[in-house]
Amino acid sequence: MKEELIAFIQQRTPREKAMGAVAIITLASMMLYPLLVAPVREAFARQSKQLEDLSMTYKVTPAVLTRYAKLLTRRQDLEKFYSGVDLSADPLSYIEKLLRDTAKASGPYNVTPREGSTLGERYVAKIFLVNFQTTSMENLSAFLKELTTGTQPMLLSAITLDKRGAADTITVQLEVSGFEALSK
Repeated sequence: MKEELIAFIQQRTPREKAMGAVAIITLASMMLYPLLVAPVREAFARQSKQLEDLSMTYKVTPAVLTRYAKLLTRRQDLEKFYSGVDLSADPLSYIEKLLRDTAKASGPYNVTPREGSTLGERYVAKIFLVNFQTTSMENLSAFLKELTTGTQPMLLSAITLDKRGAADTITVQLEVSGFEALSK
Protein backbone atom coordinates (compact mmCIF):
# COMPACT_ATOMS: atom_id res chain seq x y z
CA MET A 1 0.00 0.00 0.00
CA LYS A 2 2.95 2.29 0.66
CA GLU A 3 4.26 1.81 -2.87
CA GLU A 4 0.81 2.56 -4.33
CA LEU A 5 0.59 5.82 -2.33
CA ILE A 6 4.09 6.88 -3.49
CA ALA A 7 3.17 6.06 -7.09
CA PHE A 8 -0.09 8.03 -6.78
CA ILE A 9 1.77 11.09 -5.45
CA GLN A 10 4.43 10.88 -8.18
CA GLN A 11 1.76 10.89 -10.87
CA ARG A 12 0.37 14.23 -9.63
CA THR A 13 1.34 17.56 -11.06
CA PRO A 14 3.24 20.07 -8.92
CA ARG A 15 0.09 22.16 -8.60
CA GLU A 16 -1.92 19.16 -7.31
CA LYS A 17 0.90 18.26 -4.91
CA ALA A 18 0.92 21.84 -3.49
CA MET A 19 -2.87 21.84 -3.09
CA GLY A 20 -2.73 18.44 -1.40
CA ALA A 21 0.00 19.64 0.98
CA VAL A 22 -2.07 22.74 1.88
CA ALA A 23 -5.12 20.56 2.48
CA ILE A 24 -3.14 18.16 4.69
CA ILE A 25 -1.60 21.04 6.67
CA THR A 26 -5.03 22.70 7.10
CA LEU A 27 -6.62 19.42 8.19
CA ALA A 28 -3.76 18.69 10.61
CA SER A 29 -3.92 22.17 12.14
CA MET A 30 -7.71 21.89 12.55
CA MET A 31 -7.27 18.59 14.34
CA LEU A 32 -4.29 19.64 16.47
CA TYR A 33 -5.54 23.11 17.51
CA PRO A 34 -8.16 21.86 20.03
CA LEU A 35 -5.74 19.23 21.31
CA LEU A 36 -2.55 21.29 21.67
CA VAL A 37 -2.90 25.03 21.11
CA ALA A 38 -6.16 25.81 22.95
CA PRO A 39 -5.09 24.19 26.26
CA VAL A 40 -1.74 26.00 26.12
CA ARG A 41 -3.46 29.37 25.50
CA GLU A 42 -5.88 28.72 28.37
CA ALA A 43 -2.98 27.80 30.67
CA PHE A 44 -1.16 31.04 29.81
CA ALA A 45 -4.36 33.06 30.36
CA ARG A 46 -4.86 31.37 33.75
CA GLN A 47 -1.28 32.07 34.74
CA SER A 48 -1.61 35.71 33.71
CA LYS A 49 -4.75 36.08 35.83
CA GLN A 50 -3.07 34.39 38.82
CA LEU A 51 -0.03 36.62 38.42
CA GLU A 52 -2.25 39.70 38.32
CA ASP A 53 -4.11 38.57 41.46
CA LEU A 54 -0.87 37.84 43.29
CA SER A 55 0.55 41.20 42.26
CA MET A 56 -2.55 42.97 43.64
CA THR A 57 -2.32 40.98 46.87
CA TYR A 58 1.36 41.85 47.16
CA LYS A 59 0.55 45.56 46.80
CA VAL A 60 -2.26 45.50 49.39
CA THR A 61 -0.62 43.23 51.97
CA PRO A 62 1.50 45.86 53.80
CA ALA A 63 -1.54 48.08 54.40
CA VAL A 64 -3.60 45.10 55.60
CA LEU A 65 -0.83 43.97 57.96
CA THR A 66 -0.42 47.49 59.35
CA ARG A 67 -4.17 47.77 59.96
CA TYR A 68 -4.22 44.31 61.54
CA ALA A 69 -1.38 45.21 63.92
CA LYS A 70 -3.14 48.46 64.86
CA LEU A 71 -6.45 46.68 65.51
CA LEU A 72 -4.72 43.93 67.46
CA THR A 73 -3.06 46.53 69.70
CA ARG A 74 -6.38 48.29 70.14
CA ARG A 75 -8.08 45.02 71.04
CA GLN A 76 -5.38 44.21 73.61
CA ASP A 77 -5.78 47.68 75.14
CA LEU A 78 -9.55 47.21 75.39
CA GLU A 79 -9.17 43.74 76.90
CA LYS A 80 -6.68 45.11 79.40
CA PHE A 81 -9.04 47.97 80.31
CA TYR A 82 -12.09 45.74 80.68
CA SER A 83 -10.27 42.87 82.42
CA GLY A 84 -10.89 44.46 85.83
CA VAL A 85 -14.50 45.40 85.10
CA ASP A 86 -17.30 43.60 86.89
CA LEU A 87 -19.88 42.84 84.19
CA SER A 88 -22.03 40.63 86.37
CA ALA A 89 -24.16 43.55 87.65
CA ASP A 90 -27.18 44.83 85.76
CA PRO A 91 -26.30 48.01 83.83
CA LEU A 92 -29.76 49.50 84.51
CA SER A 93 -29.30 49.44 88.28
CA TYR A 94 -25.79 50.85 87.87
CA ILE A 95 -27.10 53.82 85.85
CA GLU A 96 -29.88 54.48 88.37
CA LYS A 97 -27.38 54.35 91.25
CA LEU A 98 -25.16 56.89 89.47
CA LEU A 99 -28.14 59.16 88.78
CA ARG A 100 -29.09 59.19 92.45
CA ASP A 101 -25.66 59.29 94.06
CA THR A 102 -23.32 61.03 91.62
CA ALA A 103 -25.46 63.19 89.30
CA LYS A 104 -27.84 64.02 92.16
CA ALA A 105 -30.69 64.23 89.67
CA SER A 106 -33.22 66.85 90.68
CA GLY A 107 -36.73 65.61 90.13
CA PRO A 108 -37.73 62.44 88.34
CA TYR A 109 -35.39 60.72 85.94
CA ASN A 110 -36.15 58.26 83.19
CA VAL A 111 -33.99 55.31 82.04
CA THR A 112 -35.51 53.53 79.04
CA PRO A 113 -33.91 50.27 77.89
CA ARG A 114 -33.72 49.72 74.14
CA GLU A 115 -33.02 46.54 72.24
CA GLY A 116 -29.41 45.45 72.56
CA SER A 117 -27.39 42.72 70.93
CA THR A 118 -25.28 39.77 71.96
CA LEU A 119 -21.52 40.02 71.71
CA GLY A 120 -20.16 36.58 71.10
CA GLU A 121 -21.31 33.84 73.44
CA ARG A 122 -20.46 35.50 76.75
CA TYR A 123 -21.78 39.08 76.73
CA VAL A 124 -24.81 41.13 75.79
CA ALA A 125 -24.76 44.86 74.99
CA LYS A 126 -27.71 46.80 76.37
CA ILE A 127 -28.64 50.28 75.16
CA PHE A 128 -30.35 52.84 77.41
CA LEU A 129 -31.91 56.24 76.81
CA VAL A 130 -31.44 58.39 79.93
CA ASN A 131 -33.28 61.65 80.68
CA PHE A 132 -32.75 63.65 83.87
CA GLN A 133 -32.23 67.12 85.27
CA THR A 134 -29.45 68.39 87.48
CA THR A 135 -28.54 71.73 88.97
CA SER A 136 -24.79 71.26 89.19
CA MET A 137 -22.32 71.11 86.35
CA GLU A 138 -19.80 69.49 88.74
CA ASN A 139 -22.26 66.70 89.55
CA LEU A 140 -22.94 66.21 85.83
CA SER A 141 -19.22 66.06 85.10
CA ALA A 142 -18.64 63.54 87.92
CA PHE A 143 -21.59 61.46 86.66
CA LEU A 144 -20.24 61.33 83.09
CA LYS A 145 -16.74 60.47 84.28
CA GLU A 146 -18.02 57.67 86.55
CA LEU A 147 -20.36 56.44 83.80
CA THR A 148 -17.55 56.07 81.24
CA THR A 149 -14.59 55.08 83.44
CA GLY A 150 -16.07 53.79 86.71
CA THR A 151 -16.39 50.26 88.04
CA GLN A 152 -18.75 49.30 85.22
CA PRO A 153 -17.75 51.55 82.27
CA MET A 154 -20.31 52.25 79.57
CA LEU A 155 -20.08 53.66 76.09
CA LEU A 156 -21.64 57.09 75.66
CA SER A 157 -22.96 57.38 72.10
CA ALA A 158 -25.05 60.58 72.26
CA ILE A 159 -25.61 63.42 74.70
CA THR A 160 -27.77 66.55 74.63
CA LEU A 161 -27.48 69.26 77.27
CA ASP A 162 -30.12 71.97 77.52
CA LYS A 163 -30.02 74.94 79.86
CA ARG A 164 -32.82 77.40 79.29
CA GLY A 165 -33.05 80.94 80.51
CA ALA A 166 -31.79 82.00 83.89
CA ALA A 167 -32.75 78.72 85.56
CA ASP A 168 -29.93 76.68 87.09
CA THR A 169 -31.45 73.40 85.89
CA ILE A 170 -29.69 71.48 83.13
CA THR A 171 -31.77 68.95 81.20
CA VAL A 172 -29.67 66.01 80.08
CA GLN A 173 -30.55 63.39 77.47
CA LEU A 174 -28.06 60.69 76.63
CA GLU A 175 -27.73 57.28 75.07
CA VAL A 176 -25.37 54.77 76.65
CA SER A 177 -24.46 51.15 76.04
CA GLY A 178 -23.68 48.85 78.90
CA PHE A 179 -22.39 45.31 78.91
CA GLU A 180 -23.61 42.37 80.91
CA ALA A 181 -22.19 38.88 81.18
CA LEU A 182 -24.51 36.09 80.11
CA SER A 183 -24.97 33.53 82.84
CA LYS A 184 -24.40 29.92 81.84
